[in-house]
Amino acid sequence: MNKDLLNILSDSKEIDQQKLLDYLQNKLSEEERHEIEKLLIDADFERDAAEGLQEVEDKSKLPVVMSELNRQLVKKLSNRRKRNRNKKPLNLMIPVVVTIILLFLALMFFLYIRSRIG
Repeated sequence: MNKDLLNILSDSKEIDQQKLLDYLQNKLSEEERHEIEKLLIDADFERDAAEGLQEVEDKSKLPVVMSELNRQLVKKLSNRRKRNRNKKPLNLMIPVVVTIILLFLALMFFLYIRSRIG
């Protein structure tokens, strides 16, 4: 399995999981907190993650909560990939056959009208 899936914030170029965890547990200096807050302004996913994790009352449990979120994310992504692999491609024969039948009926109607006029 891809190791990047184990880090919920792995796509982030500027905020890593540990920095966010330290920010939420108030372990950063005021300057570092300010830097994280500036980065969160432009990072929608990370901002949403921080807002959700701030709801955890016991900040000492944050590593466990984040680990569980990572585990659930990996599980959901794996299930989604399995479902996508099991999907069958669209059957294009039905539209092709229907189109041919409609063209044939249009041709028959044209020939019928032509024979009635002529």
